Amino acid sequence: MADEVAERLRELVLAHRVVPVDGDAQLPDGSVPAAWPVLAESNGARYEGAEAIRAFLDTLTYEVTLNRQFQSDACYLDPDNPTHCL
Repeated sequence: MADEVAERLRELVLAHRVVPVDGDAQLPDGSVPAAWPVLAESNGARYEGAEAIRAFLDTLTYEVTLNRQFQSDACYLDPDNPTHCL
C-alpha cells in the first residue's frame, strides 16, 4: 500500500516523504494508529487504513486536477520592458 500511495503522489507531482515504521507499531510521534497504513499531512490530519487513504487520495487527485485546469504557466511580456512578465 505504501508503494501505491507514493506512486499516486508522484503522479500528481506532489512533495511527500515515506517514513518506514518498525514492527513496534508506533508512529514517529509515539502514537499508535487504529489501522495501518497511515498517511499524515503536515497540518496534522491523519488517515488510517487503506480505505481512508484511498478516499483521501481520490479527493486530492480531483482537487489538484481541477486546480491545475485553471492555472497558467504563461508569461505575458511587458511591451515596454520585454525582460519582465506582466
